[in-house]
Amino acid sequence: MLIPLGTDRPHERKPIVTRVLIALNVGVFVMMAVLTNADPELAARIQDLGAVGRTGHHHQFQLWQPVTSAFFHGGFMHIFGNMIFLLVFGPPVEDRFGKVGYIAFFLAGAIISAMAHMGVSPAPAIGASGAVAAVSGAFLVLFPRTRIKCFVIFLIIGVFMIPSWWLIGMFVILDLVAQVFSSENGIANMAHLGGYGFGIGVAFFLLLTGIIKREPYDLFSLLKHRQRRKAFQSAHRMHEQGMAKVLREAAPVDPRAAHIARARAEIGTLLSDGKPEEAADAYLRLVDEFGHDERAPLTLHRDGQYQIANTLYQRGDRVQASEAFSRLLASYPNDPERKIISVLIARTRADDLGDVPGAITMLEELLEQSLDNDTKALVEGELDRIKDSTTDNNEGTPQ
Repeated sequence: MLIPLGTDRPHERKPIVTRVLIALNVGVFVMMAVLTNADPELAARIQDLGAVGRTGHHHQFQLWQPVTSAFFHGGFMHIFGNMIFLLVFGPPVEDRFGKVGYIAFFLAGAIISAMAHMGVSPAPAIGASGAVAAVSGAFLVLFPRTRIKCFVIFLIIGVFMIPSWWLIGMFVILDLVAQVFSSENGIANMAHLGGYGFGIGVAFFLLLTGIIKREPYDLFSLLKHRQRRKAFQSAHRMHEQGMAKVLREAAPVDPRAAHIARARAEIGTLLSDGKPEEAADAYLRLVDEFGHDERAPLTLHRDGQYQIANTLYQRGDRVQASEAFSRLLASYPNDPERKIISVLIARTRADDLGDVPGAITMLEELLEQSLDNDTKALVEGELDRIKDSTTDNNEGTPQ
């Protein structure tokens, strides 16, 4: 058994819509449970009116059923599983889509997933699973590098942080296998698959068109930079070959410089081999050993330094990532992603180093520069978040 408990992704606004959706589902479930005990036949008729299915399979299809079916559930474990997933994945998606957009998306996900089910099965179906799958699919696109805190009961019992792409991908594969090899299992697997597909497609479309602002680590941005990462290998080889040539021609050989060169070469090799985590560890060792010397050439080739800083940030080493990003900007002041990187540095200063005034000053200075609409919205959003957080903390301090 695997139960998601939360994510490491903070959200800026209270997830009001998600809470309302959960309350409605729980309210309908309790009401139906009470009605079933009082009048089973009436409860069955009401559920039949709300369930989605083809006309003719002991069921009469109505236009409202793709929506109403998402608010009926067949038992405690059914609603428990759906609401747990909605509680975990819903708030971050609501945060990005906005309240109205999120409501429309959830209901559309319910409709599309219901239609997907009707396309392969005449049996009536109930449950929010399809709509929740749509939310999960959107989450995967918006936050592919986020980790999910999960309570696991399998051989060992404990709480573990699991990558979101692994967790959601596992459920997609399970639904796909069940649909192909055991379609008559009593579960609307095609509704789940339709929901996942709808959520992934909508989220990617909104990022592609710029309807919602991109973040450095959403799926669209990661795919956008894939070509850059491929180009890194050849750029790194040329850069390090040049460094090696300089060192060979230098006389006499400085053991300290040779050690730094070997460490840089090792980091570059690890990156080229697709081992960013090991490369980041090697980089931290190099900085620990020589970081006190401002003259030490610790900054890598631009793409290598960016990949190291990016890896550190994604795995939660945000202070070290901020220092790596700062080194990048110091060596490459005209970097095309300088403004986005500056936002990440400011976020770390405020959230991890407690330097809220410094972060605010940094972002306000950034707003004085020429920014495109997306970057300006990102900077303003981060500045508002930090100021709001400071205000909330001050209000909560006893006088």
